[in-house]
Amino acid sequence: MRLLLILSLCLIWTTSQAQTVDSDDSIDSKVGLQSIYLPHFNVQEASASNTQAYGVRWMLSDYKNIPWELGFQVYSGFGDVSRLSLGLKLSYRFAELQNFDFKVGLDLNRIDLKNYKANREELGPQLGDVSFSVWGTGFKPYLEWEWTFSSFSSIFLQAGYHIINGEKSVVTAVEPTGDPIAQYRVTEREESFFYSASGYDLSVGISVIFM
Repeated sequence: MRLLLILSLCLIWTTSQAQTVDSDDSIDSKVGLQSIYLPHFNVQEASASNTQAYGVRWMLSDYKNIPWELGFQVYSGFGDVSRLSLGLKLSYRFAELQNFDFKVGLDLNRIDLKNYKANREELGPQLGDVSFSVWGTGFKPYLEWEWTFSSFSSIFLQAGYHIINGEKSVVTAVEPTGDPIAQYRVTEREESFFYSASGYDLSVGISVIFM
């Protein structure tokens, strides 16, 4: 929350300093803040409900010449499932109505997945503990509506669906160590590769536009 507040203040200051330039050759550069709500977010055994995440994105477009938009993103949050997600965005503007843009897009990202059921501080590893590879791969097709209400600001709404894949290992055998703190250690793991249909999200955000 502290990071989001700092970024919001930075965007407010930037907006107050922004100058509008009307040039047929300009590329629009938009820096936006995004709040994401996920009713359910699942990655294999790990899951979270009513989760919020927060993101920063930077989008580049030249709608005077091509209907495509390219961007970069960083998200944090996702409850007990993930700490961080970063990657690329690509969208296609399929309709335009005055100051309203309608887009279909795809997020490609790397997502840092948390381990599941691990209680190493007190007992050490236990049977059934799941460890994910440090980074999974995420795919999110989405629909977006954007309202450019001034020459230097826009509001956007987005709905998408997450698909995540990666590697995981499950603890299948442990043995006692004699240590009263870390009581067990892993003697056998089962490795596997997974795809997860992880869930829908709804998000809203605001962008500052530079031309």
